[in-house]
Amino acid sequence: MIDQAQRSLIAAVPTSRDPGVPLREALDSFLQQLRAAEAAMPTWHDERVAHEWTKCSAGIAEARAAAERLKDLNIELTFEQLNAQIGDVLYSLEAFVDAERGLRRR
Repeated sequence: MIDQAQRSLIAAVPTSRDPGVPLREALDSFLQQLRAAEAAMPTWHDERVAHEWTKCSAGIAEARAAAERLKDLNIELTFEQLNAQIGDVLYSLEAFVDAERGLRRR
């Protein structure tokens, strides 16, 4: 679910062959995917992974807040600004990568 959320937001970045999805549309999709991921969080809440779970839960909240701030900007962004803003939104979701690595080592 987090991968889908990330992909939906990255779809706003234009390439040489694709103008990208409108940012507002990408943000709406991203936020919808985050809600689905957040709804699934209780399914893996377990004392053995409490630390990782807490970091992931906080990561979702931070990503949501950053996405909402970006949505509220309502300004035209350059390519570089768009990439930086999207990177800022996605950064907190790295907690899921860290959690996956940690769980695989157990």
